Amino acid sequence: MTEPTTHRLTWDDLPERVHARVADVLGAPVHAHRSAHGGFSPSTAEVVTARNGRTAFVKAVTARTNAGSMRLNLQEAGNLEHMPPAVPAARLIASFSEGPWFVLMIEAVDGSLPTLPWAPSMLDAVLETLDVLQREATPSPLPSAPSVPDQIGEDLRGFERVHADPPADLDPWIRARIGDLATAGTDGIASLDGDTLCHTDLRADNLLVRSDGSVVIVDWAWAGRGSRVADALQLFASVDDADGALDVDARIDALMDRHGAPRSDATDVLAGILGFFVDASRWDVDPSLPTLGEHRRRSRDRLLPMVRRRWEREGRP
Repeated sequence: MTEPTTHRLTWDDLPERVHARVADVLGAPVHAHRSAHGGFSPSTAEVVTARNGRTAFVKAVTARTNAGSMRLNLQEAGNLEHMPPAVPAARLIASFSEGPWFVLMIEAVDGSLPTLPWAPSMLDAVLETLDVLQREATPSPLPSAPSVPDQIGEDLRGFERVHADPPADLDPWIRARIGDLATAGTDGIASLDGDTLCHTDLRADNLLVRSDGSVVIVDWAWAGRGSRVADALQLFASVDDADGALDVDARIDALMDRHGAPRSDATDVLAGILGFFVDASRWDVDPSLPTLGEHRRRSRDRLLPMVRRRWEREGRP
């Protein structure tokens, strides 16, 4: 199961004037609500049902609660306003400000988060959904969206920062080749450039699976323009395949081959993502996101074996 990584606001935390605005959009008062789980934002994640049967997914936050979440919600609203109907995304119903609150009302998808650990068939279904995204959104319908290298390039330079100031507990394999890993992360940034609409934050808790097996991508705050493999590589970096049952390495190679990209590019990108988590594992954590530090450390420890296997298989020093 995907664990919630923060303490979210709930429907009951919202003032009555926000409740009233939501009711106005839905055409009737809300009579039922339930909280969704997963993710990092303290924003509400509430599926609400009005007395007339209409539903919506409500995200609401104030800058005082978390300024970063407020900024991301504003970005997501702008991105969803321009999302083509054929893209497998939940649709924006409305967005509004009410006093200090910014509220998004998004289509409530009748689905659930992918069951973890990943089943091979579910991972394949997500990759097929990314194929649909690439087919329907190349070139990107959001021309003002930043490029993926501009969005996450600095993150992928984590090993440069670790090289300059290595922590005492740095893994010995990393320590022995920190300079080469820093170069790989930098090389990976350029390979993420392109003109496809990318989610740029793809992991299990940003996906919903309907009862018919179709997949919907949610949480579009980080939408950008990038390569056709960018989202899939981010997803693979988040997959726990400790026992090898998913054969993630082979899936990554098949992805790169299918898009005519060097397999070594994938290793560079994954090394850059690993560098981010190695660096970020020592950062202070915002008190409103109390479990983010543990998430970073788990991601670091999960991703290191994958990068090491690919690195050594490619004969890198």
